[in-house]
Amino acid sequence: MQSIHLPRVNARYWTAITLASVFGTNLGDLYAHDSGLGIGPGLVVLAVLTAAVFLIERRERARHEAWYWLVIIIIRTGATNIADYLAFRIRIPPLSLGLGLVALMAVLIWATRPCARDSEAPGSAPLPPATTGIYWAAMLTAGVLGTVLGDDASHLIGEGLALIGLAALLLAALFLARGSSATIAYWGVLAVARTAGTAIGDFIAEDQQLAIGLALSTLITGTAFLLVLIMWLERKASIGRDPPPASSQKFHQ
Repeated sequence: MQSIHLPRVNARYWTAITLASVFGTNLGDLYAHDSGLGIGPGLVVLAVLTAAVFLIERRERARHEAWYWLVIIIIRTGATNIADYLAFRIRIPPLSLGLGLVALMAVLIWATRPCARDSEAPGSAPLPPATTGIYWAAMLTAGVLGTVLGDDASHLIGEGLALIGLAALLLAALFLARGSSATIAYWGVLAVARTAGTAIGDFIAEDQQLAIGLALSTLITGTAFLLVLIMWLERKASIGRDPPPASSQKFHQ
């Protein structure tokens, strides 16, 4: 994906990623339940949509983030369905499934290239790691892993406690990773955001006291996600400002 279509990794980015995780959880469940396609054909449709987005994005020269976030949502939707298929259809034991996904995630993280700053916006927060095929494979794996772990947490301690505990863990991860330039820090926070997003999305859709249901929950979380992207505008970098030295680069602003 072209750098002109990538968001900078800062507080706005992590807020949007978390909301995309919540929205993708609801959208994935809604898609699986109401599309009538089933797991296999449904994933094929999502794969075709993703490929179409990448083909169009290559020819787009306007600077905006729409293509990046669209792929994020499609991948998160697919990850929810893949995780449910592995856990509830194939019935892979939770421990084996979790460890296998962690191992795959570790390999993909090792293969990704580190975060880089936008050369056209010196002094700004960095861009995500290079968005090659490995990056998107890692993003999909993080979504599957987050869904599995979020579901496991909800089943073990209840949806309410899982929401509180994972939300607190996400805040702690963001705090600890602040100022880190390590690629593993980026992926670690992202995996926690995916896990917390699963617990939050399931709670909003399924809590009996809220009683809003899956369709309305999807509408609410999707609207919140879009509002963050639209209303929380990026601060422009100062023109002519010298970029910081490499040792001071950070993935979190």
